[in-house]
Amino acid sequence: MLRSELKNELDQNHMDAVILSYADSNHYLAGGLDPLGNYHLLTDRQGKTLTYNSLREAELELAELGATQATFDMETAYDEMIGNVSDGHCRFVMPLNKASL
Repeated sequence: MLRSELKNELDQNHMDAVILSYADSNHYLAGGLDPLGNYHLLTDRQGKTLTYNSLREAELELAELGATQATFDMETAYDEMIGNVSDGHCRFVMPLNKASL
């Protein structure tokens, strides 16, 4: 999804802003989450998914597109690797206040 498309979806409240991460990864993905739970990640004009080198970069991108909050969604395989039952999933809503960014 292009930046302009996501901005339009966020402006119309058709999607919620989302940042995806995997534990110990140095890349973050940003985009929108539709009402059916589908992710729509930001891409460049060639369709390549955009990656961000820090959580802050992803936050700033979404704030620039008009988002005031984003769901941060992180997964980890650590519990699975040691045989625990936990799903290794962490999700919370974080504010994107441009003044503090």
